[in-house]
Amino acid sequence: MKKTIKLAVVAALALGTTSAFATNGDNMIGFGAESRALGGTGIANFMGSGNALTNPALLAKTKSDNEFAFAGTIFKADVKASTTDGSVASGGTAGYSATSDEGMSMIPAISLSHRINDKLVFGLGMYGTAGMGTDWRHTDASTITATNVDLYNMRSSLMLMQFAPSLAYGTDTFGIGLTGIMQYGALSIDYDNAGGHIGNGMSNDFGYGFVLGGYFNPMESLTIGGVYKSAIDMEYKGQISAAAAAFGYGGSSTALAAKSDHLEQPAEYGIGVAFDMGSMTYTTDIKEIRWGDAKGYKDFNWENQTVYALGVKHTSDSYWLGAGFNYGKNPVKNNTNTASVNGLGTGNTDGDTINMFNYVMFPATTETTYTIGGGYSITKGMALDLAYTYAPEVSDTVSVTTVSAGDLTTKHSQQALTIALKFNY
Repeated sequence: MKKTIKLAVVAALALGTTSAFATNGDNMIGFGAESRALGGTGIANFMGSGNALTNPALLAKTKSDNEFAFAGTIFKADVKASTTDGSVASGGTAGYSATSDEGMSMIPAISLSHRINDKLVFGLGMYGTAGMGTDWRHTDASTITATNVDLYNMRSSLMLMQFAPSLAYGTDTFGIGLTGIMQYGALSIDYDNAGGHIGNGMSNDFGYGFVLGGYFNPMESLTIGGVYKSAIDMEYKGQISAAAAAFGYGGSSTALAAKSDHLEQPAEYGIGVAFDMGSMTYTTDIKEIRWGDAKGYKDFNWENQTVYALGVKHTSDSYWLGAGFNYGKNPVKNNTNTASVNGLGTGNTDGDTINMFNYVMFPATTETTYTIGGGYSITKGMALDLAYTYAPEVSDTVSVTTVSAGDLTTKHSQQALTIALKFNY
């Protein structure tokens, strides 16, 4: 057991995690190949040691004495931004467009479980759980003046990783589980304006939370699950406050205080159902992500998000095949100048600044994801799993009149490939 834990720690540190987008706001839709192949479900469907964050109670359904799983997700988001105004145009032409240079990201998910006795199971995991970021530094810095700022040469990066020990108790009919979370986060926001460069490198912080879950089997083939994830407060000193102040956000009216550097991962709660019918498994989750209540996100007018996930899986003696669907309405609000923003009247700077930050730096705007995957048992104790996810392009146009005197259109699509090895012994 100690050897397995050391292996997990070394693998996580070697792989690391970089900024990425994820479908549900800035959250990954799943943490292992099977969950991601089945639409990000996992509140009621048992998938092995990786259930620690989706519903820790399901760890009690573990059949083997020990399980170790290692997964890596190669993630690519394509983000394009264009403006309609000459004041943000390279060379003074009417309008400017660019594609973010943020490259592919590698996101880890490492988990293990150990059966203590007939009813108790211990779990441990390390997961890249969330992130987002864009890179517009390739825009023409030589054209930056008081009236020509391109896309501000913006560069943003948020990275989150969670270390998660778990304990689950379960019988054939019910189970409960608890996961403690230690979260590491890093955030950087940099850009140029007429006054010079804004940004002072990356800030990081640690936060703590928990996941509480349960399941009930009214019959052997039917599992009903429920889960609650606590909010985790993080503070990235000198990031949000400095970036917002340079745009005048919070300073143009006494109705808004200066923005703090807190960026809280929101609380979540959800329910799920999984039904086994011979070789087929059907599973669905519904969860609520409370962006609108979270520090930082609520300052930038993110809204609460209801996520719907569906998955279907066929299992044989040596392989499985699965597909899924995930939908969560875009939580990033359009704060146009024709509406009140945070209690202010129309025509205020804050609404346009919020739009610039949300749709250029952190455009977590994709809504629908299609998923597919499968696995093959190489030996009795080792299996290889794969999953592919695709979120088709969405396009959003918002007003940024008082910060660039025009409209901003952001287009965003994403795709990812997850590869996992699972060992049972």
